[in-house]
Amino acid sequence: MKFFNNLLTDLELEFVAKSITGDHWGFGYISTDRNKPIWNFDKQVGKPIAELIVSKLKGYTLNDWHINGQTFGLDGSPHTDSYSGCSHAFVFFFQDWEYTWGGRLHIFKENKPIVITPEKNFGVLFDSTLIHYAEAPTVPVLRITIGLKLNELQ
Repeated sequence: MKFFNNLLTDLELEFVAKSITGDHWGFGYISTDRNKPIWNFDKQVGKPIAELIVSKLKGYTLNDWHINGQTFGLDGSPHTDSYSGCSHAFVFFFQDWEYTWGGRLHIFKENKPIVITPEKNFGVLFDSTLIHYAEAPTVPVLRITIGLKLNELQ
């Protein structure tokens, strides 16, 4: 597991923030549990964001991506990302976030949770076979993550 602080420049963060606005959001995306739909950003509109982030991760290629949103009461479902044939997952947080807002990412390694509080311009890279899920925010804000499914170059 690797952690990345300040992955993007201020200008790149501004690009991401401006790109993830407007009417390109839809509700009803299902990860693994049909009873737990979440928000999802239009995949093709989000492609330049995914490509920007993967360009900062040397030694990896982009397999797939999702830009997800969760609001109060919308916990994610525990899942792995290995079903898509990728070797690694990368979760990136780009927005300002307060600890008391919840929305933590839980990654289970050897049946023990590693709990990550969202931080602006922070990402975590991990083995795609690890079970993980995101808590819902405890306040009425949209928690946005950019999730990449990656393959490590050999």
